[in-house]
Amino acid sequence: MMGLTRDQRVLVHQVLWRRRLVAGLFVRYASPVVGSVLVLRFADVERLSSSRGGQYVLQHMPPAMVALRLAGDTLMAVGAWKHRPVWLAVGLLLVVLGWSDGILHGVRTV
Repeated sequence: MMGLTRDQRVLVHQVLWRRRLVAGLFVRYASPVVGSVLVLRFADVERLSSSRGGQYVLQHMPPAMVALRLAGDTLMAVGAWKHRPVWLAVGLLLVVLGWSDGILHGVRTV
């Protein structure tokens, strides 16, 4: 769900909460793929990678942080499917921690 907007992420969990697996998986995985294809096709990727946000991602997304975000994302999906709000909250916390490498280890410049 890395490429989804906040509203799309909320929608995915609502769809999974209602046990609509095919629709939930479609929104969860097809939207980011389509978004990535469009960005790679039409966006100035070089400009994006040299932006402040792009530099942060390049510096602070080691495999361990990506894995942490993926684990949190998966926990939220399963929590929505099983109607476990606590799992959703813990999953969200893991995702936030996965994006917090710069805060946890200090922001470094390129």
